[in-house]
Amino acid sequence: MQAYPRHCKSKGHRLLEQMSLPAKVGFGVVSAILGLFLSVVGVYAVSAISMWYEANRMIDSAESLANSALGCGGDTDIATASKQLVTSTRKLRDEFNSPKWTLVEKHTSYGNDIVAVRTMLDSMGTLVDGPFTDLLNLSDRLNGFSMKNKTVDVSALMDAPKILKSAHKDINAQVKALDAVPETKIGKLNQAVQMEKAGLQSVDSTLTEYTNLVNALPDLLGEKGERTYLMAVYNPAELRSGGGMVGTVAEITANKGKVTIEDFNSTINFTYGTAPFDSQNVQEAAIFGDQVYRYPQTTTVNPNYQRAAVNLKNLWKAQKGNKNKNVAGVIAVDPVFLQSLVGATGSVTLDDGKVVDGTSTVKFFLKDLYVDHPDFNEQNQYVDEASKKIMNSIFSNLNSSTVSGVLKSLRDTSQSGHFKMWMKDQSEFDALVDTNIINENAAGKLPDSETNPVTGVYLTEAQPSKLDWYLQTETEVIKTCDENYQSMQNRLTDKVDAWPRATSLARVSSDDLGDEYTVTFTMKNTLTKDQVKKLPSFVVGEKAPGKMQLRLFLMAPKGGEITSVAYEKADFISNGEVEDHQFMNIKMADLGPGESMTIAYTVRVPKTAKAALNMVTTPIINETGIQTGSGGKVTDKCSASQANPSTPAPSGSTSSAQSQSSSAAGSAGSAGSGSGSGSGSGAGSSAGSGSTADATDPMASVDELKSRFSCPVDIRAMAG
Repeated sequence: MQAYPRHCKSKGHRLLEQMSLPAKVGFGVVSAILGLFLSVVGVYAVSAISMWYEANRMIDSAESLANSALGCGGDTDIATASKQLVTSTRKLRDEFNSPKWTLVEKHTSYGNDIVAVRTMLDSMGTLVDGPFTDLLNLSDRLNGFSMKNKTVDVSALMDAPKILKSAHKDINAQVKALDAVPETKIGKLNQAVQMEKAGLQSVDSTLTEYTNLVNALPDLLGEKGERTYLMAVYNPAELRSGGGMVGTVAEITANKGKVTIEDFNSTINFTYGTAPFDSQNVQEAAIFGDQVYRYPQTTTVNPNYQRAAVNLKNLWKAQKGNKNKNVAGVIAVDPVFLQSLVGATGSVTLDDGKVVDGTSTVKFFLKDLYVDHPDFNEQNQYVDEASKKIMNSIFSNLNSSTVSGVLKSLRDTSQSGHFKMWMKDQSEFDALVDTNIINENAAGKLPDSETNPVTGVYLTEAQPSKLDWYLQTETEVIKTCDENYQSMQNRLTDKVDAWPRATSLARVSSDDLGDEYTVTFTMKNTLTKDQVKKLPSFVVGEKAPGKMQLRLFLMAPKGGEITSVAYEKADFISNGEVEDHQFMNIKMADLGPGESMTIAYTVRVPKTAKAALNMVTTPIINETGIQTGSGGKVTDKCSASQANPSTPAPSGSTSSAQSQSSSAAGSAGSAGSGSGSGSGSGAGSSAGSGSTADATDPMASVDELKSRFSCPVDIRAMAG
């Protein structure tokens, strides 16, 4: 009796009964072959889908890590992205090394293609299992560290040089392996191999840029003995040329990888200086007064941070017990920097319930603090406790998920002048800049470009107070030309009803001077008389409540001159040279609540200038934001046919300017014109020169690939 499959219905039974034996055999064979084919297709389809999934996870994690490395931010934290990259790379490599793909390699025309893919995955796997895992383990050792007894242990970083050396070796080996890959049938694979090779070379080049910093880490962290760093906190509510009054200073020591941050101490507890520390102090005092080396609070009256830091370091070392300490660096920060860090690491709840975050920290430190805590002594104690809590929170929340934001914060605030650094060893500073951890502007040097001229208006508040939160400024720069030099007119601007005063030092030949610009700078005290009555006396000032007593230091561009100045109510204190720049010290009249005051001056830029004059100021931080000058904006009165003046302006005097000596007696102590011997090599902007690759081969050069690594990184787009 014949047995039929249970799923066969009556019609199916009849068809099978009618088949001849050969037909039945043939049907069975075809069914078996079809089943085998479907099984094979299914196996390879499942494998392909699995690899497609892991490849996408690998690319996503690689993009997250690249964005974190560049400080672009991202949705995935470094720890998660790193582990995902490791897992996906290993799964992808293991799947493609399985026997089913070996079968394709050996028995199809796509053998070279399989070899290419395997080589690519093997190279990635080697790097993932080697230096990348080492870095991941290093990250785990650092993850979640916190401050205990004022100390943070980052000694794990001292292993970084060995890891970097191993990475270079492994990358070079994998590049050689990729060089040996044969030509593939699929054109895109050839391009992918070249892309990975170029990518590895780019990574190796990037690691090379980090070599100096990584090799310097042991020294920076005190491997050879204890090092001291100073951290100064500026208060822009009481302006100084370089940003703000130096309110507090903390000693930071590094010894064998353990970093200890002592309490921030008020600078009012310093023993003040009595004599210049070096010859440059004498030159600086002729313009800025002897306050730059006598008092820590006023070291920043000099806008050149490199000198302000050295003076603060010298004053600190002059304190009892500090003489023999090795001060390797001085760091300066302000509330804008702190707000940026808080924004990157998370909001902080203070003891009284006050919450500071990435939007409120500046206002808290520069305004709310003084309103909520009007008692001076109580306020000082509250600030100390608040600062400790904020710093502890920042360190406690510094981990793999926040490090990208912290790096971006460092880079952004160092570029905008809210994080500054002086290092005793210049090569250590250069290493930080080379790796893009900080911007070169962190040096805080004077602008030093003749082709991109910059003039400065630097402000210092003479009345002890916290008035400058209420200061607002406006800037206008106008270009003049031909024989219509503004310095030769009886008014520089209709905003100042006063004759201009000749100020040229004749330090630059008129033949070397180019275009003239008129700079108009207006200051407004937005405080109201009612606020003066309600605010604490240490905020509005005790000697002249509510009245700002601003001292302006006008700086000519490198290779240029300030040829005239006009003001209605001010005293001309001094005019001289500091660090190869002309500086003027102008003491403005008191600026009362609701009042405005304007000063104007003319500038001749060097004939070699390639860009219009930019005007910068001390950062003015207030309720409306941060004002820093003209931002390069210029009103050009010249027509196209008048672009280049043919008649040079007089260098020493003007036809309508008052005939007065270019150097006046006074200053905050002394007169004369200093002759600076220093020459800043400040952070000027430079135009990059990109490389142009063959349009038919986007992977033609490593430089071309490297140039594509910009925020946000998109690997799929790079692959075309």
